[in-house]
Amino acid sequence: MPLKVSRSCTSIVSLIFVFISSAYAQSPQPTQPQPARSPEAQTQTPVKTPTAGEIMHERISKAKAFIAVRNYPAAVYELESIRRESADPSVNAVAAVLLMNSFLEQGNYKRAQELLTEAFRSYKANNSNSSVLYPSVAGQVVKGARNQTDRYRGLGLAVSERNLPLEAVTDIEQMRSTLEMVVSQAKEIAKDKEKIAVAIPLLEEAVTARSALGRDEYDARRWRDEIADSREQMASSQSVILNAVTETAVTNTIAENSKPLTIAATKETSVPSDTSVASLDTPEAPESKPADNKPVQQRPVLVVGGGTKANDTKDEEAEKPAAAVSSGPVEVGSLINYATKQQPPTYPATARQMRATGVVRLEIEVDENGEVAEVNKASGPTLLQPAARDAIKKWRFKPFTRDGQPVRATGFVNFNFSL
Repeated sequence: MPLKVSRSCTSIVSLIFVFISSAYAQSPQPTQPQPARSPEAQTQTPVKTPTAGEIMHERISKAKAFIAVRNYPAAVYELESIRRESADPSVNAVAAVLLMNSFLEQGNYKRAQELLTEAFRSYKANNSNSSVLYPSVAGQVVKGARNQTDRYRGLGLAVSERNLPLEAVTDIEQMRSTLEMVVSQAKEIAKDKEKIAVAIPLLEEAVTARSALGRDEYDARRWRDEIADSREQMASSQSVILNAVTETAVTNTIAENSKPLTIAATKETSVPSDTSVASLDTPEAPESKPADNKPVQQRPVLVVGGGTKANDTKDEEAEKPAAAVSSGPVEVGSLINYATKQQPPTYPATARQMRATGVVRLEIEVDENGEVAEVNKASGPTLLQPAARDAIKKWRFKPFTRDGQPVRATGFVNFNFSL
């Protein structure tokens, strides 16, 4: 009996404990107060919004990627959208250059010429930002023409071949016409002195690219001559001369065509005593002249030998006026064959930068020792004359003699400057 009572008590106590535990678990627990957050913790980090410039940069990079994979339609669509939406001149210039490149790579020369004409009209009208846009677009046309020429050369083909497929011939011909548009536009711009610094280099680059795309040798030579004309125009521009020389600017002249004194025996440097010397330009008047004397016929002198007279005339009295000029210098003409020491001129840096070329003629006087005594006259491109003067002073010539006595001589030397 006591054993059963103890077991019952134990069971009752266990049930009471379980009941109390379940009741406690079902009752709501008091919430603990949350610690207050600092203002710094409550403030959220703002999300950085990209600027308009960054967005345009990403779009241009996307268009470049399309060009890299030759997806030109997608690139053209993206670039045209950028040009419509952006007012930044630098962004528009970059987009226009990439757009021109896409048109040329597509072979869409009609759209390329329309873009070129649009930029040219804007530049000619002096619109804002056109000074950046047009040179960039025109330069891309020149670059595209060079790339096309290099592509054909890399494949072992010439753009002037007659047996090219019709598609290739048409493509090359359209590129030629596009380049010729750039040439004509550059010539028109060059008429404005304020824009000549942009027009002349563009003209030379476009003409050079056009000569590389010549239809034949004659066509290529014609455009190479156009290059020389553009360089001459660059060298003879008045603004260049005013900045290059210290004295009063003069108009460039080509070497004058004068009738020099021709000498058959170029190896002889002395005039024999029984040879009369006639001058085309008599430096001194004769002291006395008989009234009945006939005027001396002035013509080039051919010195053949010691016993040959200069003037083939039967009248001995015609030799007397010629003897009166024996005290003046001997006029030789071209002195190049009598030079014993020659010093080539140094090309001036300014002239080389401006690609100035031409012939400079120096009329000089040589003293009894064969040294240059004086430069009487210089003609030719003004930028090149100082270099020619400095060079001729270092030249030496064979001494000239008359009747066994040293005598001065006059003549000319031509310097041909070319790049």
